[in-house]
Amino acid sequence: MSNISKHKLDTVPVGIAVGVIGALLGFVLFGLVFTLGTSTNLATFFHDLLYGITAMYQDKVVTISILGDVALFYLFIRMEWYKMSRGILYVVICSVPVALYFY
Repeated sequence: MSNISKHKLDTVPVGIAVGVIGALLGFVLFGLVFTLGTSTNLATFFHDLLYGITAMYQDKVVTISILGDVALFYLFIRMEWYKMSRGILYVVICSVPVALYFY
């Protein structure tokens, strides 16, 4: 395997940033979908999660949020941007203890 990048953005730090942004977008998307099915708004949903009112959902929110990173990881593997994929994988691996903590 060559150590030469195909693109200047194919780096591990950029992958970590993309992974964090992907997880945040997954979190917001989950909040939007959750609030569509209930009578709450997005601010109430975030408030309840932050203060543990809906503690039974916290592990599920982390797990669903990371699914966006799994899709990004697959996309960048297919594009052969292996360093960026490695950075995204770091974010996914670091989210596992968070999900276990909330479980």
